[in-house]
Amino acid sequence: MIMDPHIHSSYSPDSRVEPRDIIRRARSIGLDAIAVADHNTIKGAIAALQEARNVEDFVVVPAVEISSSEGHIVALGIKEDVEKGLTPEETVEKVRDLGGIAVAAHPFVKYRHGLCDRVKDLDIDAIETLNSRYIFGYSNWRAKKLAVKRKLPQIGSSDAHFLGGIGSCVTEFEADFSVESIIDAILSGKTRVFGDRTPLPLILKEVINKKIKKV
Repeated sequence: MIMDPHIHSSYSPDSRVEPRDIIRRARSIGLDAIAVADHNTIKGAIAALQEARNVEDFVVVPAVEISSSEGHIVALGIKEDVEKGLTPEETVEKVRDLGGIAVAAHPFVKYRHGLCDRVKDLDIDAIETLNSRYIFGYSNWRAKKLAVKRKLPQIGSSDAHFLGGIGSCVTEFEADFSVESIIDAILSGKTRVFGDRTPLPLILKEVINKKIKKV
């Protein structure tokens, strides 16, 4: 199974992509599963779940990218919001209380609100070690090194904010077409991450879109 577990929809302030279009794009490029993980809201994930309710052999894992007091954490497998601004420890605890798992998102990208050195001793469930926006950068290498050292599951994701970025980096594992099976597969640590860098023109497009949304 191939999954892109970190995608942003129009429910994020920095994306204009509708959930239904995310699903169409993901299906068209052969993905088996996705997670719509918008900034501090579960609304995009719930909308994606509704859009995919009659789609066969495809799974939407409900998710949200939470702004903890010290960096971003992607919660996979939850259907409720988690308060932003909590400590990383409190955030992870809330995610687990809701039946989900906590993933350190782009942990060593400081300007993107990574957890940075806090992730080294945080009781986290998995680490995003291949983010398509930083594939040639030092940050992915550091994240992978830490995941190997701590024997934590590795996650690869696009962190896409536009259709063209979806699936640029992904996570592969063996699982059934259910959220529970996918979560169990990730926790087992038997994941493989691979992909390419998001093309620079698309990143520039995202920057322009952000400015447009602010206006």
